[in-house]
Amino acid sequence: MRKFWIVLLSLGLMVAFTMPVCAADVKFSGSYVVQGYYEDNRKLSDPEGSSLSNMWQRLRVQTVFQVQEGLKLTTRFDAMEKIWGAARSSSVTGANTGSISAENENIKFDDVFVTFAIPIGTIDAGYMNYGAWGTVYGNSTETTNAPRVRYTYEQGPIILQLAYDKNEGSKGYSSTGPAGTPANTDDDFEKYNLYFTYKWNTGSAGVQIQYNLDSSNSDAAATYTASNGYRAKYWAFYPYVKATFGRVYLEAELGFAFGDYKEYISANNREDQDMESWRGYIMANVDLAPAYVGALAFYASGDDPGTTDKYEGGLKTGPDFNPCLILMNYDLGRWNGVMGGANGVSTTYNMDNVFGAQLFAGIKPIPRLDIKASVTYAKLNENPSATTRLHDKDLGYEADITATYMIFDNLSYMVGFGYLFAGDAYEGASHTSKVEDDFLLTHKLTLTF
Repeated sequence: MRKFWIVLLSLGLMVAFTMPVCAADVKFSGSYVVQGYYEDNRKLSDPEGSSLSNMWQRLRVQTVFQVQEGLKLTTRFDAMEKIWGAARSSSVTGANTGSISAENENIKFDDVFVTFAIPIGTIDAGYMNYGAWGTVYGNSTETTNAPRVRYTYEQGPIILQLAYDKNEGSKGYSSTGPAGTPANTDDDFEKYNLYFTYKWNTGSAGVQIQYNLDSSNSDAAATYTASNGYRAKYWAFYPYVKATFGRVYLEAELGFAFGDYKEYISANNREDQDMESWRGYIMANVDLAPAYVGALAFYASGDDPGTTDKYEGGLKTGPDFNPCLILMNYDLGRWNGVMGGANGVSTTYNMDNVFGAQLFAGIKPIPRLDIKASVTYAKLNENPSATTRLHDKDLGYEADITATYMIFDNLSYMVGFGYLFAGDAYEGASHTSKVEDDFLLTHKLTLTF
């Protein structure tokens, strides 16, 4: 019996020492967020009657498996992303949509991609985020995770990247015909990207050049209607700069897209539509330690309903851009839904057709406490549609104040108050309907690791 155990132990040791190493190093990072709201009048209705109160949370974990030198696998998932007390749901439609309180039944993976070195540069391949570039304006790290292949080359202060994004539409078969029936059209959405970045000690600058080929609306000829049977083919350019000049920090970004927004496959008396869209953002922050002051302005062109041969919208502010506690705030819009809407005009995060400007100031009386106040003005650029002719385009003024305290280096607690003096744009085309103001109380606990 003793010999049997000696032989068994020897075999076990041989197997253990001869097995290849699957992952030499594993690194975890992520965050846990809990945030509570009380919002007085989300619909901006008069009289008031649309208050909301809830708590939401999210656990996010990113894992990097360093398989060997020059080879790694990266994953990121969100778990228990829900409003406190909400029922579980097997539906995945709750992801990144407004006014959804249910939790996905399973853990939701956003990123899974492999990174490997080649003689010149590195390659990433798999599901990853493709919505982050330049400044926070226009970014969408929360909502744009999709298939991508990316090549990166770095040499000193220069970074060059090439990326190909592909969102499958047809998947090789017909969604209406018998199982296995070949699709009549290729309705994928492809993006070809070139990134160039130059970095220096006090800043960076770069440009993204993107070609978009969107065939997601090129349905079969038998189903052509006014809303399908076309492709979009357009270019987009996104230059940015970030720089520090003494006490002043400055960042700015532009976006311009042009080309064919609707190129019909079969005319059938339908008019093609060109694309000519703009967006821009600038922010300056002056460090007057322990205080700071600054200002920002942003613009995203909206589609003019009077120019049917041209589309001027589409380039949006991005869900990562949260200038206010109420207006254009991603988390608030996701969990509480759109704002207004009673008279046909509503707003939320990630929008075009908007102009805004903000003044802000803050003070750090002690290193761990940051108190900030801001005043923001926003308006629409164009009428929402040919039938909704606004008599006023002002979205209103918002005053916010927040206090953030670092309990530990990786744990912060924020309390905030926001008041929106609602503008008459939310009245829509009506001259008799009234809107009422909205205010918000919020607190947020954030753990990073």
